[in-house]
Order: sequence, then structure tokens, then C-alpha cells
Amino acid sequence: MTQGSPDEVDPALVVVFDLAGTVEGFRNAAEKAGLQFLTEQLEDRTEPDEDFHYVDRTTGGASEDVVANSLYVVMSNATAIDELIRLFGIWQQDPSVTFERGLGKFKDVFAQLRTLRRWGAVDRIKDTGLLEQWRQHLELIGGSYSPEIIEIELWYRGTAADRNSAETTLRQLVTQANGRILADAQIGAIAYHALLVELPVQQVQSVIEQGAESIKLLNADQIMFVSPYTPMSIRHDNPEIAAEYTAVPEQLPTESRPRIALLDGLPLANHDHLRDRLIIDDPDSLGSDDYPVSSRRHGTAMASLIIHGDLSKSDTPIDRPLYCRPIMQAEDVTYGERFIKNALLPDLLHRALRRMFEGEAGHEPTARSVRIVNLSIGSASRALIRRVSPTARLLDWLAVEYNLLFVVSAGNHTDIPLVIPASSIDDLDSAKAEVVKAAWKTSRLRGIMPPGDALNVLTVGATHADGAAGSAVPDTVWDITEEGAPSLYGAVGPGLNRSVKPELHHSGGRSHYVKPVDDGSPTVSLALARTSSAGPGTLVAAPGIGGSTNALEYTHGTSNATALVTREANRIFDTLETTFSETGSTLLDPQYHPALAKALLVHASSWANLGDRLQDLLAFDQYSRKSRLTALLGYGRLDASRAATAAGNRAVVVAGGAIGRDERHTYNLPLPISLQAKAEWHRVTVTLASMTPTVGRLARYRTAKVFFQSLYDDLPALGKRAEADHHAVRRGTCQHEIFESNRTLAFTQGDAIPIHVECQNDAHNLPRGDKIRYALVVSIETAAAVSTTIHEEVRAGLRAQAQQQVRDRLRAR
Repeated sequence: MTQGSPDEVDPALVVVFDLAGTVEGFRNAAEKAGLQFLTEQLEDRTEPDEDFHYVDRTTGGASEDVVANSLYVVMSNATAIDELIRLFGIWQQDPSVTFERGLGKFKDVFAQLRTLRRWGAVDRIKDTGLLEQWRQHLELIGGSYSPEIIEIELWYRGTAADRNSAETTLRQLVTQANGRILADAQIGAIAYHALLVELPVQQVQSVIEQGAESIKLLNADQIMFVSPYTPMSIRHDNPEIAAEYTAVPEQLPTESRPRIALLDGLPLANHDHLRDRLIIDDPDSLGSDDYPVSSRRHGTAMASLIIHGDLSKSDTPIDRPLYCRPIMQAEDVTYGERFIKNALLPDLLHRALRRMFEGEAGHEPTARSVRIVNLSIGSASRALIRRVSPTARLLDWLAVEYNLLFVVSAGNHTDIPLVIPASSIDDLDSAKAEVVKAAWKTSRLRGIMPPGDALNVLTVGATHADGAAGSAVPDTVWDITEEGAPSLYGAVGPGLNRSVKPELHHSGGRSHYVKPVDDGSPTVSLALARTSSAGPGTLVAAPGIGGSTNALEYTHGTSNATALVTREANRIFDTLETTFSETGSTLLDPQYHPALAKALLVHASSWANLGDRLQDLLAFDQYSRKSRLTALLGYGRLDASRAATAAGNRAVVVAGGAIGRDERHTYNLPLPISLQAKAEWHRVTVTLASMTPTVGRLARYRTAKVFFQSLYDDLPALGKRAEADHHAVRRGTCQHEIFESNRTLAFTQGDAIPIHVECQNDAHNLPRGDKIRYALVVSIETAAAVSTTIHEEVRAGLRAQAQQQVRDRLRAR
């Protein structure tokens, strides 16, 4: 079976294999049969049923684990596909049939399948959420006229002529269906070609009643996927402004060039906390009477958090202006905001970033100094299930192309009810336990929202924490989430190909729930309480009533956590750019700073006691415990006080480089002599972040994988892996592993821990000569009572290594 990435996919060559077993079993049978695939296109996963499940190793019964179901592949020969489908049909009628000489090997392949078919209309809408949304809308509107808007993603053709021909055909079909084209976009770098289409309700009814094959449009070979158009929409409650205000810091930015870009709603530029701190670039003229001040709450809140942090804490504002590009507008009938109407999000973001770094319409770039991009937004379309979203593909490409750190929210699922037994509502501790179980039961519905599914971005979830002062909770309200635990509404992982997402969680503001009333039903549902005026939550700038410019309010969400992580990333950039080594150069070449900032933030994250607490409540079996906890916690909760800092009992070493295919870079971490032969607790943490090129729409989506080998293999006394699942950590672009032990460390002075960074092909052959930027952060620590000199010992060891390298180079001359 060959691996490759054709520049263009011919829909006639796409085959759907519905599996009756595992992907691995199918691959093995296909390889033995000599079945050649150009590439694996998509891998579907489904809920288990009576006939199709994994076996629980403990009970011997059916496991609840999600099972790989369908594999979409691109083959190289249409005639061979016809023959394969013909043979499968014969085998279905009689599995004992004898095939012609040389074809019997395919019987083992067929035994791994439920069905075998060409890509068709059903596949174009499967798992996009289209049918579910259409059914809901039809129930609401009844027989009234209300058109539906859909996103059509075309197979990307290799030439402009072929793309134009495909689009022309689809435009004709849309016209025949009495629909209209609202927008179109092509982004060649990510093989993206899409149309935004409005369809009359009659077409929708036909699909619901008769199936996808009932209308010509969905049968068009030019179409790859059809999804509902569900742009992010934020509904604001009627304003309830907090009664308390904070003093506005006097210090204004002294550096004129922005480092952070906020792509969000339009902030209130003349707010006391934001005045003279923003650069607003509004090429779409959104800041008009159609975007009333009362609606400008999300962008204002995010700008406030990035610049000042949680205003309850009175932190120092950032020292640079914040570049703001509004990509949202006011809702027509509410106080809310939504993405710019009738725009495709990948195209909107692409134009915004290109304007910043390359210019637009003959004008100079607007923000070339930006290194961090905050996206506290997400698409409300169906959360990640089996394929990377187009917006995520865009961010993955732009992160490499412009060398940027994207900080993206995982998303909020406030519309998914938390249902607990009514018997638990009289005891808060019991209710707290039950709500965690309820959140786990709905976790498969609370997947990562696009573009948080991108591999090269830092995806952020929210914890139940903020700087608001403690206050008495009224009897009608519950503070039901444990302090510092992940929010109950936040999106959870895993990410694409079961990678770690979100990478970390940070303070998103505490959220309270209305205490349910026992009405005699066996269960009750929880609803979020309104806390914008009295708290708790993160305190942010807000549009005032009657034109006031000093109003504040309390909010919560993964958006808040993302903005605060962006602020921490900016602080790390400050450290990297102003900290000088003994040679007078900046700490690593600036080209590695985006990857290093991501690595340092993840490096300062851990599960702490959260993993044990969740395990106690949810009782995962020993085989699935690590993977399920990783999906819920990612790499854990960010401790900002440990990001880009060291201590006497903790040494932190950073490195960066560019690595090519089949290369290995080895780093040696000096072992501090004060730990020699001591049976005391110690921890070694290694974090590797890379900016990895990606390819097309493949399930195996990374061009190459950059990873480090287990430290345990070289020095078992360092300890075994703690926290995150050791398989999941290698599936993305950020590998974070913790090794802990209380065993004796036996070594001699001058010994070091070797850390091998390697690069291997994954979905594609990384061209020879191409390099992938990466950053490596390694720390070693122990209890302060054991040693307070680790930092200096490691520093001296690194200095000795450098001096020895100089001597070796001089001898070689």
C-alpha cells in the first residue's frame, strides 16, 4: 500500500470501504492482496452497536469505545475499482465462491468489509450535521418559506480551467434548483474550493423525505462535502453592568508596533481601559451605525483581557498596541454578534491575514510585526468528528507560511444539557459528583470546534477560576464546579487522529448554575445563571449604558481563557526578546519564538490532582484510563507562574532548530550532581513543539512527524511517564511528557540525559532540503528541601558542554 498525496483527486477514483473490523486488519489484508491506494482520504469513527464493537478486556463484553467504521481511499485505476466492486458483489452472495486464479487473495479483504462502494451523495452529507439541522429547522418553520444556506466544498482540481469548469457546472445546478450563490472562494495552498449557496426549502424537504439522491445538486461529482452554514453567533443577554469599576492604568504602550492581532468583534475603542491602546483596521467598514455600541461586547471583552488581564487582579497592561481586525457584525434583532454575513470563514480569515502580512489592493501590509494571533471564536458547525475543517487547514498552513502562533479557543457547548438525578439536588457534594458524570456522558457531543482542530495552533480550554473576590452564593444558585477544574460547558478532545486537544486549560471565569427545583421527575437539567453584574467571572471592559465609557462586566468562557493565554504568550515573547545570553545575542533566533512560546506554555501545564479526582469519579478501566483522561484534560491546567521561569530547585533549558526528513538532533541535559544517589522525588519534563507542514484533507494529515524518543529507554531511573497518554502525545505537533520517580539516580559527575529529536515522514514525503522549525523545552526539578542549586548546576554543565564543543572544533581545524 503506497502513501502519497496527489495534487488533484478524481472523484471517480474515491472508494468507500465500510469496515467490519479494525483499520489495521483491513490494511494488513489489503497489503497482502497487493491492493494499491494513492492515499487514505478520511477515516470515520462511529458509536458501537450490537454487531460492531471492540471487546472489553476486563469483562469480555462489548466496550463503549468509539470504533473505526469507514475508510475513504483514493485508488489509481477506475477499471480496477469496477472489478473490485464486481468481485465484492459476487463474494457477498457466496463467501465460499472460488475466484479466478490470482483473485482469491481478495476474499480476505472482503471479509474485513461491510460494504464497498463508490463515493456518492450520501457521503457528501454524512457526518456534516446537515440532515440534523434541516430536520430541526423544518420542525420550527413548518410549511413557511425559509431558505437554507449551505457550504459546498468542491474536489480541488489541479488547473484553473478545470476548477472553473466544475464551478460553472455547480452554478448551473444551483440555478436549476432555484437557489443562488452567495459567495465563492479558492485557496490553492490548502486545496480549498467552496461555494456558499442558498437553497429553497422545497429542496430541503425533498432530501429529508426522499434522501440525498433526490436532488441533482447533491449528486454532482464535483462536490466533495455539503455542510450547513452555521457561523459563530454570540447572543448577549440584556446588559447588566457590574457596579464596581477599576482604576485605569496610566501607562500607555511605548512600542508602536503590535505583536498581537485580535480577529474578533469590533471593540469599543473609546472605552477608558482601551483608549489609545488599539489599532483598529476595518476595511469592511463594520464600525457603522449597523454595529451599535451595545453589541460590541465580545471584541471589547477580548481586547480588555489581552491588554489588562482579569481586571479583578489589576495586572500591568501590555506594552504594545493591540491590532484589531473585526470579522464580526451585529445581529439584526438581538444584542448579539455573528461572523460577517454571507462570507466563507476560511476566505474571510485568509484575506485578513494576507492583508496583515502581504498587503491588499496595492497597499502595504498593515501589521507585519504581529507574531501572535488570537482567535477567541469558532465555527458553530458540527464539532470535529472525522476530518479536519477547512478553517483548521488554513491556520495550519498560515502558521508555517507566516511563522505565527495562533491561540484558538476550543469552543463552548452551552446548548448541550447537563442532566443529573433529582435525588442528588439536596446535597451539593453529591450533585458535584453527578454533574461530572453527566459531563462525561455528553463528552462525545462536545467535540473541539473549528478552527480549534488545527494541529499547528495552541487550542485552549477553560477552567473554573478567576480573580473575582469570593461572595455569598444565593440559595437559588449553585457553584457546582470544583475550583480550577475544566468548565462543564467547554469542548473536549481528542483532536484529529486522536491527538491531544485542547493542549491546555486556563482561567475562563467561574460559572454558576441555577439550582433546579424538584418537580417529581427522576432527573433535572442544569442551566447557567446570569452573573454579569455581580460575578463571579473574569472582569472585563464592556459597553456602558447611556454612552458611559468605564463600564465593566463579569464573563466566562473558553474565549476568556484563550485571551488570557494570548496575554501570557506575549509575556513570554517579551522575555525571549529582552533576555540576553552571555554572548549578547537574544535567547534563540527569533524565527523559533512562536514555536518556543507554545512549548513554554504547554511545558507549564499539568494535571496536578485533576486526573486522580476525575478517575475517582468516573472509574475508567486501566486500559482506557490514560486516553480518556487525556481527552478531558489535554496536557492540563496552565500555571502561568511557571511559564518561562526557573527556580533554585528547577532548571529549565530551551533549544530550537530546523530539522529535515530522517534527521536526528541530540541534546544532552546535564544531570545535577546534587541529585546523585538520592532516593527522592524528581521530575523531568520534556516539551517539543513544531510548525509542521500539512497536506490536503488526509486522515494522516501531517507531512512529517517531529518527536523525541522516550527518556525512560535511556535512563529508567528517571521514572515512568506520568499524566497524558503516551500514544496521543505523538499524534499532533506538540509532544509533552513528564517522567517522575522516587528511585535513586545513580550517575557520575558530567553525565547527561540524551534527548533525541527526530523527523520522519508521516502522510507525505517531506522533500529533501525542506526543514521544519521546532522548539524544545526541558526541565528537571526536585523538592526544594532536596536541592536548591539545580538551576546553577545545570547551567554550569551546559557551559562546560559549550566549552568542550569549542575545543573540539579547534582541534578539528
